[in-house]
Amino acid sequence: MRKGHRREYAAGRERGSTISFRERCAGALTDIGVHGAVSYRDLSETRFGGHPYTTRRAVNGWIDDGLVTETTATGPNGNPFKILTLTPLGVAKARRHAAAMGMDRGQAIGIPRIRDAQARHDTAVYIACARERERLREQGARVRRVRLDPELKGAIARASESERRKRGRRAADAERHRMARELGLPVDDEGRVLHPDAQIEYEDAEGRTGRVNIEVASGNYSKETVKAKAAAGFRVHASGPAAAGMLKCLGLGSGGDGSWLKGPADRDPASVEL
Repeated sequence: MRKGHRREYAAGRERGSTISFRERCAGALTDIGVHGAVSYRDLSETRFGGHPYTTRRAVNGWIDDGLVTETTATGPNGNPFKILTLTPLGVAKARRHAAAMGMDRGQAIGIPRIRDAQARHDTAVYIACARERERLREQGARVRRVRLDPELKGAIARASESERRKRGRRAADAERHRMARELGLPVDDEGRVLHPDAQIEYEDAEGRTGRVNIEVASGNYSKETVKAKAAAGFRVHASGPAAAGMLKCLGLGSGGDGSWLKGPADRDPASVEL
């Protein structure tokens, strides 16, 4: 056994992990499908304990089986990082895993169009969701569904447009607000629906359902926007030092202690992903 493998095995044993490699792979493949595109490094840290050899073994196996494609994206600072997406065969496999994990049958799983301009933000959304999933797990809750911003906006837009065609603009506005309530999205005093970057639907230990709306704030967010989202009950996470500073100043969100979501584009480019 190679030295790196021995280190990895020992670390897993010391942590008392009871999650098998097969279970980790199922969760990881589902994550890729749910979020569309996930960075290699973040998936490694979230699902494989940051162990490079275990992660590489899983990814190579998916690639060999035709389930996953590995490409490169560029962050805002010019650092390249690896992105994992599903193939059509991988989508079918991830849907089966999601069903076996007890997720809702309506869970969206697909293949996105990767855009470098959005890669850093999408990465941060995945990290924020992973943190919230862990928080819910510690409370005894089980995640049933994850909806991303495009899915939420699309559902409201379709319902609103259908009503507009049948009954006009006023009916469309009423339908938009009704659909927002159905999806657990707040409406502000001016009638605007507040959309999160992601929403986690869960079932708690007593069988009750609930939702967590997640917002990833970047440095170009205004204080008013952040305060409005927090006041609406959103769990706000900072995606960079500027946003973390603002949240700390406001005493809000996961960045209230000055921490922020460090994606692969923010890390040392000399650190090699196996």
